[in-house]
Amino acid sequence: MGLRSEQLNEREILRYLGCQAEVPPEDLVQSVRRCSREVAAAARPKTVWRLFPLEGSHPAGTAVTFDGEDIARHLADCHSVILMAATLGPDIESLLLRAQVRDMAEALVMDACASAAIEAVCDELEAGLRSEWEAKGGYLTDRFSPGYGDFPITQQSSLCGLLDVQRRIGLTLSASGILIPRKSVTAVTGIADSPRHRRSRGCEGCAMYEHCQMRKGGTPCGS
Repeated sequence: MGLRSEQLNEREILRYLGCQAEVPPEDLVQSVRRCSREVAAAARPKTVWRLFPLEGSHPAGTAVTFDGEDIARHLADCHSVILMAATLGPDIESLLLRAQVRDMAEALVMDACASAAIEAVCDELEAGLRSEWEAKGGYLTDRFSPGYGDFPITQQSSLCGLLDVQRRIGLTLSASGILIPRKSVTAVTGIADSPRHRRSRGCEGCAMYEHCQMRKGGTPCGS
């Protein structure tokens, strides 16, 4: 799987950076486009997914139980669950570190572009799975990651174990539960026999959740 700079949502990147202007400053737009090209060139996206029948609140045949009311509601009426993981690869880490040494303003733009890039990779994976299952008469929920709502971030470890992410896509988990490389995502998607309500993509589902200055300032970009 490759990545093109055109796949990165420029408007989304500008919102990550706190720019709400109808006509953004030209120098910022050019910086976003330049950094998007660098991120796309450095990215080595890898994804992995696995299907399980769903029994109550856990993937059948495993010792994993999904904790939290939000994930239970998300998977209500689903008969199966897809676990997925995606990463941009380690070269993005090096790119971001070099940018921090060179120019902190550019590093912020680069980080926003990388966040948009991992979202684009996840979107592509989810869209492919959705098309595949709809052709079979199944309907997918949208993806739901550990850390959303009351779905504990600690469940990241369970997903990583079931997906064997270290061997398959080079993804590891720190002692504090942080995915390494950082521009990586794990998520859960349910499969049902009827169309599912799609959640609006709010702050909780955003790759920039922890660092977004707009959210911290009380004006999330989805408002």
